Amino acid sequence: MAQIRSGVRKILAIDYSKCTGCHLCELACAMKHYGVVNPYLARLTILTQPESPISVPSICMQCRDAVCARVCPVNAIKYDEESGAYVIDEAKCIGCLECAYACPYGAISIDGRGEIIKCDLCGGDPECVKVCPSEALIYGPANKVLAKLGKRKAVAIAGVLDIEKVLVKKPVEAVEKAREAVKFLYEIWEKVGKKPT
Repeated sequence: MAQIRSGVRKILAIDYSKCTGCHLCELACAMKHYGVVNPYLARLTILTQPESPISVPSICMQCRDAVCARVCPVNAIKYDEESGAYVIDEAKCIGCLECAYACPYGAISIDGRGEIIKCDLCGGDPECVKVCPSEALIYGPANKVLAKLGKRKAVAIAGVLDIEKVLVKKPVEAVEKAREAVKFLYEIWEKVGKKPT
């Protein structure tokens, strides 16, 4: 179980009612960690059903009693108090995949080189949160994040979301935020000297 000495646990949470399924978070994540625009290398996944306008981000929940850390035979997964993330020590990892099998959220995967990839919350400054045009992803101290979410998260999970309100809620503002997010991604690409593929 995570030992939180500071008394303030940071979390990444989702307001499912706000996710538009734009996938910018996936692109920003892959760009941050691999320097390429490839959603398959993202450490989070946006699940979208073609017959439904609802998209559901699937992220590492950074569980308080993380089963991935418990099952690791070489103790390669440790809790980082500063960021609030369970981080994989790649030097220790033997690639046994026990963490991936054990994760109840399917949030641990394998990249093209066969290495385990898992959200590390970008060391405490998650790129996905920065680029989300609808503010569906929220990061910060648990008490503040949960207060901001209120009951909305539970309502969205229960599937009683009012779809019409989500679809017509300030569309011009959402489009403008999406444009800003794309501009931000281009700035990142320019910094690392790569162009989108």
